[in-house]
Amino acid sequence: MTTALPAEALSLVSALLHYPDDELLAEVPHMRQAAARLAHDDLRKSIDGFLNHLTNNSLLSLQTEYTSAFDLDPSTPLNLTWHRYGDNEKRAAALARLQRQYEQAGWERTTGDLPDYLPLVLEFLSLCPQAGTDGEIKECLASLEQIAGPLAQTAPAYAALLRSLARATQ
Repeated sequence: MTTALPAEALSLVSALLHYPDDELLAEVPHMRQAAARLAHDDLRKSIDGFLNHLTNNSLLSLQTEYTSAFDLDPSTPLNLTWHRYGDNEKRAAALARLQRQYEQAGWERTTGDLPDYLPLVLEFLSLCPQAGTDGEIKECLASLEQIAGPLAQTAPAYAALLRSLARATQ
């Protein structure tokens, strides 16, 4: 269940799943410290592995990997409702329900990302952990393994992070 993860863990994974840039790389030392404080061993180990991946690769290589994994591969977008519904009116209704849930919690999206974008969902859960215990967000998080599977070959560091997150949010 999502509420088992502390806000810091959810926020940390959210940050790691954004498009890599100089700002993200500059935060790696602070992220290492935050990861060291996590009680969830599996998630902590996958975050550590992911941070090693960030430090052992060039920014251009990381950006290319991210774009290939999440933007160019139609089987692995980070938009969670896509995995349940594809691109149809059922998905539109699910997006509207997510947006309504954010609004009812008093939370406002400040980016142009759709409400089902995984880093956005995780950031919301870091502030409103009870939202992940049932309803649309819980159903969305069930897609994590579906995303991780195809990534195992093309972006194994992302696959490991998503699989660990999936186990931690069950």
